[in-house]
Amino acid sequence: MQAPSEERSDKFINLPARMILTAEGLKLFQKNGTPLKRVENREGITREGLESPRYNAATVQKMAMNSYLEEIFVHLPDLLSRRYDIISTNNLIVYAILYKKLSPSLAHTIFQTQVVRDFNRKNPKNSIVDLKHINPQQAEQLVKSHANLFKQIETDLKTEIIQRIDTHPSYNDEDRNAMRMSLPKFLAWIDKRIWFLYYIIYQTSMREQMKHVFAGMVAKYLEHTRIATHLSNLVMEFVQNAEKAHFERLIVQGGMAVRDDVDRFLRDRENRSKVIEAAMRKNQMLDMSWNMNPERLSVGQQYRIQVTVSNYGLIEDRVRDQLSRKMKTNVDGISISDFYTSGDGDAEKLGAGLGLLYNSYLEDICRQEGINYKCNIFPEPKKEKTTVRVEIAM
Repeated sequence: MQAPSEERSDKFINLPARMILTAEGLKLFQKNGTPLKRVENREGITREGLESPRYNAATVQKMAMNSYLEEIFVHLPDLLSRRYDIISTNNLIVYAILYKKLSPSLAHTIFQTQVVRDFNRKNPKNSIVDLKHINPQQAEQLVKSHANLFKQIETDLKTEIIQRIDTHPSYNDEDRNAMRMSLPKFLAWIDKRIWFLYYIIYQTSMREQMKHVFAGMVAKYLEHTRIATHLSNLVMEFVQNAEKAHFERLIVQGGMAVRDDVDRFLRDRENRSKVIEAAMRKNQMLDMSWNMNPERLSVGQQYRIQVTVSNYGLIEDRVRDQLSRKMKTNVDGISISDFYTSGDGDAEKLGAGLGLLYNSYLEDICRQEGINYKCNIFPEPKKEKTTVRVEIAM
């Protein structure tokens, strides 16, 4: 399963969703006089926000970058038909956090490099040790007045960064393609004050050193784009599992087919429409949410993203009992790896093979890049629901 690239050819994402605002987001919309709605979030709590059958991708991404958006909540009778828009939403959120952290990460790294230390040592009167020492307006004006030079600098950097990407031994073609396509936008998001610092050193004999160091930093940061790709694959596997369990429950309870005939029953498009109608009639929906509340989820410079998928319907009693016993000593829920390897080990159970594979990819990538990652499953017998939650802290 291959996720689409981060760039979209259209401006809107056709996913009916509720947008729950943070306190800062609420202040902004009230100041601008934008009418808001009272909408329920994933927890069933009524909050002020927005609700629409589709949304502007660029606007929502900027809201996430500026910490105006707490949650995107989707409440629908089926999800797989929205695959492209779900993946686009997932990528939009992950990239918003990556853009948000790009300049601070580059600034922190660049001030630690030997080339900048050497420059500061040789130029003590003009040493720069923090972006705060650089006037933003002055940096903006410098980039504008030397537009052709910066265009050439960017071209040279792109050439070296792409060469690094193409020759990296551990990247696959999907990773390389995502990084190449993301590179122009990442360069565009770099703070002008960083380009100001780059320009100063560019005028010295350390020009080539600076280019190699900077290209290496950006190439390294681009590795984070792999998270969006593999997270989308994992999330869609969970969506498929949730929808299957959701539909099976409706079909069996509604007497449309016996359990053993569910797969065959769903292959017929008309039957599938009947199941969706039953879900709407009974108000038994699939829930999906992306939560990025900075006040509740973030610590220090870390930004957390929680992706949650919930469906009516429970896993089989024996496996549920095993998980319940484990949960007594694990308040965070059960590791998805433990779940997939529980019970009879049936490779077909909830798509165990692909789910475990994508989970392993993400675990490995996050471990390599020092990113906190958790993926848990929560059986909820009282609600007759099963919930899967992925959490990534960058």
